[in-house]
Amino acid sequence: MNDQVAIDRVHPDVPDVPAALPPSPQIEKFSEAELTNLRTELLRSQLDSWQAADLTANFLAGHGYGANAENLRALIANIEMSRCTLDCLQTALEGVAYIQ
Repeated sequence: MNDQVAIDRVHPDVPDVPAALPPSPQIEKFSEAELTNLRTELLRSQLDSWQAADLTANFLAGHGYGANAENLRALIANIEMSRCTLDCLQTALEGVAYIQ
């Protein structure tokens, strides 16, 4: 129960984001264009959760971040991309990314 409260406080706009790693205070704010491109690709490609997690992992790796594949799959499954704003996506990525 306490874990869920912590998740809600860290990610109020994103339901059930795994809280395995706390958001890194050093994570960059991705550009609006980069987030838009990622979101569009996730929406348009009709990927399953494994493929979407790989795409997101590659996006993060391109910026020097890593992420647990299981956390990424849960993130993708729990975010309704069509209603997720860019700020929502940024917050969700902060919740799963770690500096490599």
